[in-house]
Amino acid sequence: MHCSVPPPQRGLSLVELLMTLAVAVVALSASLPLFTDLRAGIQLRASLNHWMSALAQARISAAERGRPVVACPAAGERCEATLFWHNGWIVFEDTDQDGQRGSNEPLLLTTPPSSEVHIGSSSGRQRIVYRPDGSSEGSNVTVTFCDRRGADRARTIVVSNAGRARSGSATPAQAALVCNSG
Repeated sequence: MHCSVPPPQRGLSLVELLMTLAVAVVALSASLPLFTDLRAGIQLRASLNHWMSALAQARISAAERGRPVVACPAAGERCEATLFWHNGWIVFEDTDQDGQRGSNEPLLLTTPPSSEVHIGSSSGRQRIVYRPDGSSEGSNVTVTFCDRRGADRARTIVVSNAGRARSGSATPAQAALVCNSG
């Protein structure tokens, strides 16, 4: 008579399964801050890219239309007297050249509020005006962008008098002004 030995059981015990799940939870919770920082960085870059594109379009529109085009922080479809742009902003053709959007002036762009990225412009610069020759009215303007990661990661866009926009890192003073605007 020949006796056969049953094959060994294959699978996990309840204890082994719980230990595996515990290790997975610890690994995921350790990586969560990395993902939130990654998300914040992507939103900041998207905001910068949107601004660069909008400023380029405003400059082109001023040249094509032969009239000034204004970008300003806005409440609805009207400019606000503030340096902070994260509550929304607009771009419009300023046909009467008063720096404020009238009901008959074409609205070229509306950007909704941003709860993720704080945006502020240089002291005294509550709007960016492009002339028909493509230049920007007034002195250079610096627009600073700050997200939840803080002042160390703040970025800027500088618009020169010639109308060209370039991006860069924010100075500690620029970052402090915008990052603390909460």
